[in-house]
Amino acid sequence: MPVRWREAAPASVVVLLSAVAGCASQPPAPPPREGYAADGAVSAEIVETADANARYQPMPGSSYLSPLPLRENAKPEYPPALLDRRLPPTEVVVRLIVDGAGEVADARIIENAGGEPAFAEAVLAAVRGWTFHPLKRVTGRVVEPLPFTQDYRFVFRQLNGRAVVELGG
Repeated sequence: MPVRWREAAPASVVVLLSAVAGCASQPPAPPPREGYAADGAVSAEIVETADANARYQPMPGSSYLSPLPLRENAKPEYPPALLDRRLPPTEVVVRLIVDGAGEVADARIIENAGGEPAFAEAVLAAVRGWTFHPLKRVTGRVVEPLPFTQDYRFVFRQLNGRAVVELGG
């Protein structure tokens, strides 16, 4: 006896819809947003140096794994004592010297455009405790962690009466 459409429809529709739903692509989840909280926000920019001699020179048969700062690294805070002054945006550039273990061995202010020592102090207080996945040179099976130097630019600004610290420009 032939199967009638009306008798087979409920079961076949369920199977068909399940198959189609399994094939449907899901949009990727948005990356977690580091917020623009009332106490400020931080974004990042690495300052590229023009000095080619400061970079490791490629070695035949070697590749390099770039250093990455840990997400847990503290972000500088806008100095609360300066909020009432409503200062224009201020840039602070810091040079980090990172050892082979990925720890900041030294941090030096190389530019403080606004001249306010509190901004430089806020940057140094944050970055001196930073940790990185270290720079590594890979040659065959040998992985060698390397020290490196990196400059970062922080921009302190107030936006709509709220303090904002940008790591970058």
